[in-house]
Amino acid sequence: MVSVKAVLLTLSLITTALAGVPTALDRRVVRTCIECTPSPNNCDITAPCASAMGQKLLCGCRPGYRAAGDPHNISKQWRLNFPYHEHRVWVAPGVKCDTLCEQPFGNNSCGEVSFIDKCVVYPTA
Repeated sequence: MVSVKAVLLTLSLITTALAGVPTALDRRVVRTCIECTPSPNNCDITAPCASAMGQKLLCGCRPGYRAAGDPHNISKQWRLNFPYHEHRVWVAPGVKCDTLCEQPFGNNSCGEVSFIDKCVVYPTA
């Protein structure tokens, strides 16, 4: 019979070994939040390059609008869970924001667009 101590030690070793392995969420985060460049501006005219909560520069849709296509495609568009900015839709450089959200106003504005848990921003190549 295996002792509880042996099981705990095994779990501890597995957890330590997996500490550096990216999770599905980490891979989801890496594919988003491509930083824009203001000069020359690489954002579409419908989504100007703007400060994302004072941290990095991202292409931001005007309130009530999102990109066309699948609202859950976080490589093209996403929302950040940041107080008072949950309605804001951010897009990858060059993506147009010319589609009116299903609910353009109110508490769940642009609610069809997926939230991401965090935004790991890296510059465009």
